[in-house]
Amino acid sequence: MKNTCYILRGLPGTGKSTLARLLSAANSATVWAIVRTFSTDDLFINEEGVYEFDPSMLRQHHQENLRQATEFISRDLREDHEEIHMTRIAIIDNTNVQHWEYEPYVTAAEEAGWDVQIIPLAWNYYDIPEYAKRTKHGVPEEAIRRMADRWEDLPKKYVVFPTIHDKLRVDGRTQWSAPPYDSTQTFDNR
Repeated sequence: MKNTCYILRGLPGTGKSTLARLLSAANSATVWAIVRTFSTDDLFINEEGVYEFDPSMLRQHHQENLRQATEFISRDLREDHEEIHMTRIAIIDNTNVQHWEYEPYVTAAEEAGWDVQIIPLAWNYYDIPEYAKRTKHGVPEEAIRRMADRWEDLPKKYVVFPTIHDKLRVDGRTQWSAPPYDSTQTFDNR
């Protein structure tokens, strides 16, 4: 198995962290894999284990998350003799609403010769109130709507299986017709 960087994309409350845990568990089942999840949200957890979002720290925490992920991806395992034959898996668990937010992770992984899989989680604009209820960090509905309005579709170069994952534009808003986790199947019907 080749080293792989999974980049999750999705609005708060759509299941990114759940999927990250599932990917981690599935890949950790083998004794030959080292799996790490990198989430900027984790950097907002204080010493008591309580999540405290501070918008003034957002940029710094995103940079630190990228630094940690890049260090893991580019680390030379030849120094660690017991890990030299192990596959590494990096899971990037952030909203990644716009391309520039995840492109540095793609670059780091590709430069290290890793496979990259970008997994956008399906969402529906009219379900945003439900996402606001489900988000584990209390992201307000209006903030989720702003993220949805900034959402950029996955570039064609990352589309793996162009099939029936159908995107519709309703009242100027993106509507996804596929269920969550049916994320590698998309086509552009503009």
